[in-house]
Amino acid sequence: MVNLPNIITAFRAFMIPAFIIAIFYRNFELATWIFLLAAVSDAVDGFLARRLNQVTTIGVILDPIVDKLLINSAFVMLSYIDKIIPVWLTILVLSRDVLIIVGGWLLTVFGKVKRIKPSILGKLTAFFQFFTVFITLISLNFRVPAEFLKGLYLTTAAFTVASAVGYTVKGIRELSNEEIPE
Repeated sequence: MVNLPNIITAFRAFMIPAFIIAIFYRNFELATWIFLLAAVSDAVDGFLARRLNQVTTIGVILDPIVDKLLINSAFVMLSYIDKIIPVWLTILVLSRDVLIIVGGWLLTVFGKVKRIKPSILGKLTAFFQFFTVFITLISLNFRVPAEFLKGLYLTTAAFTVASAVGYTVKGIRELSNEEIPE
C-alpha cells in the first residue's frame, strides 16, 4: 500500500547509495547530513505509521530491512575507508545480523514464528549502532576525544553481543517449545 510512511521508507532506501558514495569519496560532511536525514526519516515514518494508523505489511517488512542496509553499509564503509570504525566492531555488528536472519529463517522453517518483535535490548543495540555511526561521522568533521570514541565502540560492542545472545536464547527456547517470558 502506498502511504506517506512507506514513501518515507522508500526515500530512506534511496539515500543509502548516496551515503555510500559520499563516504567512498571521503565527503564526510555530506555523509553525516545524509545519515542524519535517514535516521530522522526512520523515526518520522514509524511515528506517522502509528499516528495515522497506516501500519502496513510492506512497511513492517521494509522498514527494518532498510535500517539494516543503512547501518551495515555505514559500518562496512567506515571500516573499509581508513579503518575509521574498528574492523572488529563491524564484524560483530554484521555477525549479529546474520545470526538474527538465520535464526528468523529457522523459526520460519519450523513454523515457530508468530511475529518477530525486537526486544528492548535489540532496540538499545540499534540506538547505539546508529549513535556510533553518527558520532564517528561527527568526529571526522569536528574534534571528538578518542577516549570517548573508544568507550562508545566498546559500549556498542557490548550491547551488540548481549542482544545476539538474547535473541539466540529466545530462538532456542522457541524451537524447543519452551515458554518465553515477554
